[in-house]
Amino acid sequence: MSTYFTEKFKQLRKAASLTQEETANIFNVSPQAVSRWETGANYPDVEMLPHIAIYFKVTVDELLGTETIRGVEDSGNLKNAITDLHHKGKYDEAISMARKAIKKYPLDIWLQYQLVNVLIHANKKEDTVGKHTAEIISICQRIISFADYRDSLYYRVELIRLYAEEGMKNEAKKLLDTLPNSYHNVSLTHSGLILEGEEWLKNQKSSIFQAMLQLEDLLIGYPHLYTQDTDVILKFRKTQVQVRELLGEIIYDNPAENINHFEFALTNAFLAEQYCNMGDMENAILHIEKATEDSLHHIDCMDNGDDYGRKMIPDSGQKNLPGIVRETLGRAQFDNLRKDARFVKCIEILESNTKELFW
Repeated sequence: MSTYFTEKFKQLRKAASLTQEETANIFNVSPQAVSRWETGANYPDVEMLPHIAIYFKVTVDELLGTETIRGVEDSGNLKNAITDLHHKGKYDEAISMARKAIKKYPLDIWLQYQLVNVLIHANKKEDTVGKHTAEIISICQRIISFADYRDSLYYRVELIRLYAEEGMKNEAKKLLDTLPNSYHNVSLTHSGLILEGEEWLKNQKSSIFQAMLQLEDLLIGYPHLYTQDTDVILKFRKTQVQVRELLGEIIYDNPAENINHFEFALTNAFLAEQYCNMGDMENAILHIEKATEDSLHHIDCMDNGDDYGRKMIPDSGQKNLPGIVRETLGRAQFDNLRKDARFVKCIEILESNTKELFW
């Protein structure tokens, strides 16, 4: 038996307005025995369980919490299956399974989390951009309404972003006011005034890292929102790479081993594509070579599918980083380079290092 019986029995006794002494008389045991049942120190004989169940008009399964245990196991299996589909890039299947699971377990907060996370990734795909926005907003609002405040912070930020994108500025501002001042480590810069030694150094690196991420977001987002000028877009994206490389020297103990080769690889592939559109094939090839070199870092980590690798390639489906870059170079914009010896060499390197990921 388990604590399920202990809690259920106590709940049934109190619901029937019975004292422990009265309950003991009904089942012909001592009051001490009933007390031990309710503290989990001891349990009734198996032969007595049907009599207890009949008296309180429940089943033995309910008394022992069998259905509850099965429910926990079932929801756990569903979460694992949804996570597996998500990591494999099978968003439609993951979304469908998560929706059905929530209907079955509507109060399971982690299922809500899983669904909104899959929807966020699916919402960014070219063929489904914005398709799930309304549902994401609805789920985030539901999570915020009954989730622990700290656990809901990420979804508050996500909801603020969605509100802003949808022009719902008043809603976004109201939610923004609910965030603590220290969210996203805003307080780090002030903490640096009172720390010393290694703690001070760690604090400064953390502050620089947070500032770097915000600057990168601005450098990536600004030109795409306000201009279609390829020269301007190239300028901002190259600046983003330069910022990462320069600050990486300060932030990381060993910059060559930092975790951002995924971003570098895709950024360089993006720059190569832009140069192809401009007819600048020499710069396109240079960035293809950089993307190829970046993609070879951390292959073991990604192929092993550990948390480190998953954070690096959250939307990659089943391909590792060389596979992702190889698929990018398959686009029509690169057709004029297909016979170039340097391009062919990069393709060969990427193909020889492409692997399927099984998470």
